[in-house]
Amino acid sequence: SVLYIEDEAERSLHAALCVLTQTVKETRTVYGGGCSEMLMSNAVQELALKTPGKEAEAIEMYAYALRQLPTIIADNAGFDSSDLVAKLRATHSEGNADMGLDMVKGE
Repeated sequence: SVLYIEDEAERSLHAALCVLTQTVKETRTVYGGGCSEMLMSNAVQELALKTPGKEAEAIEMYAYALRQLPTIIADNAGFDSSDLVAKLRATHSEGNADMGLDMVKGE
């Protein structure tokens, strides 16, 4: 009905204004495209290398799970996740820690 459409339009406009207000108040951003997950994975992997015993294997599996998130992002976008994530890992290991996957260009 018309009332339902008006209510939905009002809620959508309100949500958009809230996002805009929050963006103006808080200008910091989080890198996307699996960047944060790759950074966390690398840090967790380093911890695993320093940890003795069976705990190291559990920590390594957690690092592996974090690396799966960029893979899922690439797969869902319809790109070759193996190639993209390998390039992303190499980029991060070269010190470019602010790089993520670009799902518009497939890079």
